[in-house]
Amino acid sequence: MTLAVDDRLTDTGAAVEQPAQFRALATANRGRKAIFGLLWSILNTGSATIIAAIVFVITSRLLGPVEFGIVALAVSMVTFVSCATPASFGEAIIQRAQIAEEHLDTVFWMCVISGVVLYLPILLLAGTVADYTGEPVLAVLLPFIGLKLVIDLFAVVPQALVVRAMQFKYIAARTAIGNSIGGAVCIAMALAGYGLWALAMAPVITSVVSTAILVVAARWRPGFRISKTAARDLMRFGLFSSGNRILNVISLDKILLGFLAGPAVLGLYFLGKRLHDLLSGLTSGALYPVATVFFAAIQKEPGKQVRPFALVTCASALATFPISAGLFVLADTAIPMILGNQWQSAILTIQAFAVIGFLAGLQVSTGSLAVGLGRADIWFVFDLVLYALTLAVIILFIGQGLDTVMIGIVIVNVAVAPGCFIIAHKLIGITLAQYAKTLMAPVVATIAMCIVLVVLPLVLTATSAVMLLVTQIGAGALTYAIIAFAMSRAEIAEIRQAMANGKSHE
Repeated sequence: MTLAVDDRLTDTGAAVEQPAQFRALATANRGRKAIFGLLWSILNTGSATIIAAIVFVITSRLLGPVEFGIVALAVSMVTFVSCATPASFGEAIIQRAQIAEEHLDTVFWMCVISGVVLYLPILLLAGTVADYTGEPVLAVLLPFIGLKLVIDLFAVVPQALVVRAMQFKYIAARTAIGNSIGGAVCIAMALAGYGLWALAMAPVITSVVSTAILVVAARWRPGFRISKTAARDLMRFGLFSSGNRILNVISLDKILLGFLAGPAVLGLYFLGKRLHDLLSGLTSGALYPVATVFFAAIQKEPGKQVRPFALVTCASALATFPISAGLFVLADTAIPMILGNQWQSAILTIQAFAVIGFLAGLQVSTGSLAVGLGRADIWFVFDLVLYALTLAVIILFIGQGLDTVMIGIVIVNVAVAPGCFIIAHKLIGITLAQYAKTLMAPVVATIAMCIVLVVLPLVLTATSAVMLLVTQIGAGALTYAIIAFAMSRAEIAEIRQAMANGKSHE
């Protein structure tokens, strides 16, 4: 079957007649939709984090750094190959004010064809990689995990349509069901003694289930109306968005550590980064997709962008700061107790990623603002600088050990953090005083929480380790919640008003 190339779209991207959910970004009651979208997004990431945490704890106690390192290396190499796909053109579909069927068909077939083509080198070179690394299992493991590359590309357009319509309940369902099935298979295989294959099976099963749910939810089927003009409409945003995606998922850090330091060191790094990803997904990660769509909806209203950005920044910090700070303070006792003594040497790495997670709370609001306003190029430069400096630290200091590398990476993240304010100021004109004010409540509440976490062990000297940890978490969370709520009453009232306004217009 041949694919017809259609150039009937105008250069301005005018849309042809199509289903209503494809025509334009939804703007009616957008404040209320954003809030409910955030609730669904929190449910999405919350279910994913809880399931992943359960799987992570169980498999971490059954398997060691070497098994995690081998699977992490295989996943990282497949992810590296995936960077050559046009998967990020899905974000261009989300951001564009008007889309047509030609845009959807063009992106779909670009993704599918590239996935099939790029799977071939994974299949053909797996044996060579296995010989080079001295890990024979990679000859079979790489082609198996590579199937995830092709499967995920089938879901790019359906997911873009669901997110564009702010139907985050389907994203939540996809995550909960897909991760539950994948996690159950992983745990069952780990308990049955399948070793690293339990870790490898989970992401593939999850991708199959997730793609099926998104295809059903989107209620869209691909055609063959491929258009050069449609591709040009999405090209600029799509390329810069692809650049951002490459920097976020390329996993060159893991590949370098795997080849330069071996699977055991990579396993320790993977553990820290995995915890970071789980916690950031639960907090700031839930906010990013909703904020991006909301900023895209108000991209033509420059006078109405500062306050929403301040609320997003405050919300991201309120969610991210306490979890990251708590992990940093409690890592010494919590990690061996929960994951086992085999991960004792990963504590400093975990604490370093806690600091990185703390700073990442600032990046979410600025990143969603830049992408939502169509300035993915600015955020790409920020990510590029941060990523290049991180890789430089790994290459220069890996000979001095993983701990030295992690300290260097933390210094890099601290050095580039002011860029978040600089970019926001350039895009919407927010002042430093306005920006600092949004962070006051989460900073003060986090400091109070950390004082409680540090003081309690000095007071409860006769308490068992498990009970002390539980008490620290409970008392710290309560302290943070009381202070944060007291200092953020105006923001909470504004959110409630937005919901009320949405209801009044229904």
